[in-house]
Amino acid sequence: MRKIFFVALALTALLAGCTSSTSDSGLGRATANLVQPELTFQQVSIVPQVARHVTGNVPVHYRVRVANKSAEPITLTRIEVRSIGMGAYTLNPQSHPFKKMVAPDHFEVVDFWLPAVIDDPTVYGANGPVTLRAVAHFDSPVGQFDQVVIQQVHDNAMDETNQ
Repeated sequence: MRKIFFVALALTALLAGCTSSTSDSGLGRATANLVQPELTFQQVSIVPQVARHVTGNVPVHYRVRVANKSAEPITLTRIEVRSIGMGAYTLNPQSHPFKKMVAPDHFEVVDFWLPAVIDDPTVYGANGPVTLRAVAHFDSPVGQFDQVVIQQVHDNAMDETNQ
């Protein structure tokens, strides 16, 4: 009798946990197996020539192009970004919420600002290259998924959003 009670209790806890972690898809934390979207990060802002050798905090404007290559609509829900390695500036780990739906075989663009720290000015200043590590969180009608991107950005990056 005790064994049946513990099994019933475990099933109740499992069902309660599943119902409390819902998403826009209604599937909770179910993992989707979709074609990964293409994510392209671009540094949009540039630091003026006069401030290139300044240390300290500087705001940096980013643009992310999300191209959906799957047959399902996807929704970008959050992007976590930080810099890795040596670069023109340092980005401490940051997270930005979004709710941007991307239709199948289409792309959308999102913009956001991050506070960067220039520890040691380089020849390029804050306009030099920086390597970003980003984790993009997505939701879809068939479940949730994450995508990790490591990409180098700088102010001279090609503007792929106009293509």
